[in-house]
Amino acid sequence: MVGLFMGYGLEWVASSLLRRSINAEQVRAWLRIYRLSLPISGAGLLLLILSGVYFASIFESMKEGWLLSSLLATVFAFGIGFVFILPRVRMLRAVLPEGNTPLSEAGRASVQDPVILTLIRVRFLLTLGIVYLMITKPDLATSLFILLGAIVVGLISAATAWTARPRSLS
Repeated sequence: MVGLFMGYGLEWVASSLLRRSINAEQVRAWLRIYRLSLPISGAGLLLLILSGVYFASIFESMKEGWLLSSLLATVFAFGIGFVFILPRVRMLRAVLPEGNTPLSEAGRASVQDPVILTLIRVRFLLTLGIVYLMITKPDLATSLFILLGAIVVGLISAATAWTARPRSLS
């Protein structure tokens, strides 16, 4: 769990600071931190899934609502990363100019796109919701409601990215 949150925390910070980049080298620096987060969070997620399935099979709790909803949320969070975040990051890397040149208007628009920031925050808070389910172990309906609440909090936490453009770093 620690590895997963360390990786997701690095993503959160990198995505927030990425939006303030004014030249290609700053963007590359924040994308390197994002790239560093992937093996950390990936290994943490893999260990979490394997240990969770193992312990659930030992204690015969695979049919409990919180576990089923946690598994669905984990697959959803995994999908957010591979289907939505990763292609946007690759596209951003592809449009970067060589060297340390200032970003064009199109480059700045790509860097300041609020979608990446929003998805990273939603995924982070969804994972916090999963941890809450692991602690409280509610029924299926309550679990799904809690996870929906975590998604809403993630969307709210990114609301400023949709309404205001970040100031450039000095």
